[in-house]
Amino acid sequence: MVALSGESRTDATSVPAPRWVARSLVLNEGRDPLGFQTMTQDRLMPVLLPGILELSRRARYFSFHAFLLDEYRKRRLPADGTSLSVFIKRCEWDLGLAVQRCPSGCGSSPVGARRLGGQAAGPGPFPRGESVESAFGGYGLYYRSPMVVLGVVAKSGTLLGDQPIPIDVLYRTERAARLVEGFRSAVEETAYYRRWMWTDEDLPAEVVGEYAAAACLCRLRERTGERDAVHDALFGTDPPDTHSAARQSAPASEGDAIAGVEFSEAGAMQRRRSVGHYLTLVDAHPEVVYSEAAYREALWSPPTVRTSAHALVADQWAALIAKDVWQEAICSLWSEYCRAGLARTRDLGRGLTWDETREMAAGMVDGLPSLDRDQPTSNLIAALADNRLSVADADGAVVDVTTTSLEALRDLTARLDTATSGLIVLLELARRAGKRSGTGWLQAAHIASAWQPSIAALFGELSSHLEGSPSVGETLWWLVSRFVIPVHERIAYSKLPEFTFRFRWEDGLLRFYDHGVGRFPLAAIRNEPFASLTRDLGMWDIEMAEGGRRAILTGRGAAFVEEVLRD
Repeated sequence: MVALSGESRTDATSVPAPRWVARSLVLNEGRDPLGFQTMTQDRLMPVLLPGILELSRRARYFSFHAFLLDEYRKRRLPADGTSLSVFIKRCEWDLGLAVQRCPSGCGSSPVGARRLGGQAAGPGPFPRGESVESAFGGYGLYYRSPMVVLGVVAKSGTLLGDQPIPIDVLYRTERAARLVEGFRSAVEETAYYRRWMWTDEDLPAEVVGEYAAAACLCRLRERTGERDAVHDALFGTDPPDTHSAARQSAPASEGDAIAGVEFSEAGAMQRRRSVGHYLTLVDAHPEVVYSEAAYREALWSPPTVRTSAHALVADQWAALIAKDVWQEAICSLWSEYCRAGLARTRDLGRGLTWDETREMAAGMVDGLPSLDRDQPTSNLIAALADNRLSVADADGAVVDVTTTSLEALRDLTARLDTATSGLIVLLELARRAGKRSGTGWLQAAHIASAWQPSIAALFGELSSHLEGSPSVGETLWWLVSRFVIPVHERIAYSKLPEFTFRFRWEDGLLRFYDHGVGRFPLAAIRNEPFASLTRDLGMWDIEMAEGGRRAILTGRGAAFVEEVLRD
């Protein structure tokens, strides 16, 4: 807010004016200034793992939320979104209290854990509350979309005949019914369900404790019927005509199940295969359940594939890793370019001309590793091909580029944060990716976003650029002028009135803003949901081994792999 100077005039000729007005632009650093996260979140992940969001991490929430929707319908509570939202958030709060008082001390983190804080500590009774501030709580944020994609929930607005339903309801299918009954059978004898769930009173400690023993997220593994129902919700499908045959004659205000959506067997098959592929990684590299670095490297260099179906899904996920390495390489150019531009414009007291902008980008060769801007880029490519290019990291350790894992190279350029490290990692990525082929690789490698090309297009453009025998400086400028400057301006202009520019052209000069000039993060690629969901479903467990705890596939997990990865 800004104050207007001067005192208000009260004579008949005065023009009223406000003393305060809101800013027309809101400064916001922005998390995705070059559109790379969007490619992962909106384009690649829905193809590779449809129906599973990054925070859809605990399998029992699928049966719990199905149970809540069914209870709401059965009790004929108000058929409006506001009332349903309050009901869900209050029930999530109560479950959160129970999870925090799990008698086995499992340490699970429930929806709304931050807001719950230490509410579940002490002797009780415990106050009631709502899980999170967002509409529909954790269900709305993390589980609603997956349950719609899985064909379990019909969201509000879906047509029942000619009328849209006012609230989310369950489809009347066997898969949805099994989910509901799985959770209900666990809690129906508890005092919480029989009385306290329907009151506003503080919850006695003994009520929460009894509910925890039945409803904690960790209990799913021992409740085989409910576990199997969640498994079928995630990986099963309904007969082709199930949803169109599920139309009900009851009025929409009762929240009954509706129809009209056909859910893809292809989507279920992709989920099954992606999870099966993940389990093969756990079997070969148990550390993937704890280490994101191990997970990323295993996706790029998986164990021997078993079948052509396995090869297809393994290649898809490898292309995702290639995209993330490309992002880190470009991010290093972006980061140094923003730093250099801000320093240069401060020295000059003005923005940069086109020629100055180009010269600055071409001159970003003094960081680790230091390069000669005038040497041909082909010299670097030849050195990579001959296995004779190494880089000293910030600690002085020498890294042999061609024999180092791709994940270590990604981490290297992220730590060095220099344009030259980004260039070398990008060239090495192109060399390694050139050995990839197969249907799965081609499918994922050709997925682009509205802001950045696909990795297949990237490698094609890079090849064309190299045909002109550019110098290192020219290649740096080409990368900045192609993947950084125009992309960032387009994205930042699209976000107005939020001002997310790190630089923009003004009156023929490129002006830089001290508005966050560092790196931007990678998008999440589901390592935590993979680990949590598959363990909840009993597909792997922990055993004590020499050196500590170790993940190991269960018989259930091994059988799942054999089933879903066969041709």
